[in-house]
Amino acid sequence: MSELTIENIRLPYSVPYYAQIASPELAESIFVDGMDPALDPRWAESGAETPQEYAYWVERACGVACLKMCIEAAGGPARSLVDWARQGLERGGYLIRHNEADGSIHEVGWVHRALVEMAQENGLAAEALPANPEEIPAYLRQGKMVIASVSYQAGDDRLEITHRGGHLMVVIGAECIDGNPQAFYVNNPSGRRAELQTGARLPLERFAAAYSGRIIVMGNIQKV
Repeated sequence: MSELTIENIRLPYSVPYYAQIASPELAESIFVDGMDPALDPRWAESGAETPQEYAYWVERACGVACLKMCIEAAGGPARSLVDWARQGLERGGYLIRHNEADGSIHEVGWVHRALVEMAQENGLAAEALPANPEEIPAYLRQGKMVIASVSYQAGDDRLEITHRGGHLMVVIGAECIDGNPQAFYVNNPSGRRAELQTGARLPLERFAAAYSGRIIVMGNIQKV
């Protein structure tokens, strides 16, 4: 009987962690307990002009938090979270649909194409594409970062996963057996606790249940 090949994949460079809130230690209080984000004492570090502007982006900044992580990992410019959010909003990168019939508003979220364009404008090779979970380790082996579209529920081990997509996190590593992923390591900008934020381990079954099937692959042109 042949031995199993166990592989622990890590990117050959570090990826900084940024939460979509200024105080990651308050994630549980804000996202679970209902604390008003405007009361975050570090709100100004986000680059927002007011606590209210900061509070608006707290629930919506996953896409640009991931973009900020990837761009800085590749040696690109360090801009504030809300600065990235404003840039994305100006180019139509955050999609909001208005229903003229009843006046309701539906926030779709970050447009992957816009995040790709923003990355490319800052020196990264970037592409949005569909992928099975089994295809993701190949990109990591090439030294490329992967932003995955998952449910936010994947990043809270107390929650049942009830839907796919709607949230973004950066995949920075994987555990594989005979080439097949068993778990992914992620930087999750909305992780509720410290162990669920930086380099958090997501078992394949939770990742797959929450995964929409869409990724953004990013890598510095000079590095990968």
